[in-house]
Amino acid sequence: MNLKWFVKQFNGLTTTQLHDIYQLRAKTFVQEQARSYQDPDNTDFDARHVFAYDGNQLVAYARIYEHDGLVTFGRITTDSSYRGTGLGKQLMNHVMAILKVHYTTATIEIDAQTQVQKFYEKFGLTTQGEPFTDLGAEVIKMQAPARALVLA
Repeated sequence: MNLKWFVKQFNGLTTTQLHDIYQLRAKTFVQEQARSYQDPDNTDFDARHVFAYDGNQLVAYARIYEHDGLVTFGRITTDSSYRGTGLGKQLMNHVMAILKVHYTTATIEIDAQTQVQKFYEKFGLTTQGEPFTDLGAEVIKMQAPARALVLA
């Protein structure tokens, strides 16, 4: 892999990058996971978009944003042909580094799909409460102070 990483606000994305982001998110969350919800959404306007290209192919994506007084991240995905290569861990390490630098005093809270709960625990997030259904997927709240996040 010859990865090139980016962190951009919405207005800094090129039209090609925006297209690629929406395409990868649709492939992962709508096509592969057979979920139906509005994507893109208005959160994209205020989010930091973290993504990587391998040549001309977008292969990893996440977004970080503030919501209801908390900082969260989501839409974590890697292209299916790159799964199992450690790319997801690289993506999360980029997300954790951004959170630790830009949101040092914030509480980080996410709604994690339960099948990746153990993955997020490696980065210092802990579960809060019981699983629930959101947008057709079983999720659980996870939380940590930004200062407690770790690179895995």
